[in-house]
Amino acid sequence: MARLLLLVSMALTFSALAIADTHSDCGLAQTAFGPCVPYMIGQDQKASAQCCQGLQAVKDLANSPAAGQTICECLKSELDSAGPINSELASGLPGQCRIPINVIPTSSTFDCKKLA
Repeated sequence: MARLLLLVSMALTFSALAIADTHSDCGLAQTAFGPCVPYMIGQDQKASAQCCQGLQAVKDLANSPAAGQTICECLKSELDSAGPINSELASGLPGQCRIPINVIPTSSTFDCKKLA
């Protein structure tokens, strides 16, 4: 019985760590991507150097299909609260920064689940 409780306790601990890691990756992605938001909602004429650096950090965080989907949902949430996304600017951001990445939501209806 004690062994079973130990196993259950360990499983819960590892689950909590995995969830915490996901949330911290989300926060890191949102922080890194923050300088891109003014560009994507049309306030800035071009993506800044800080935006492109952040985009690279987001790409590094989205290192698997599941991570990419999670990061996409996280960024979508950030963009939804910032205002309407300019789809043309959003679609061109990876090219402007010369960073191949597909986890950037290009509209409020972007389906991040298609990335997995």
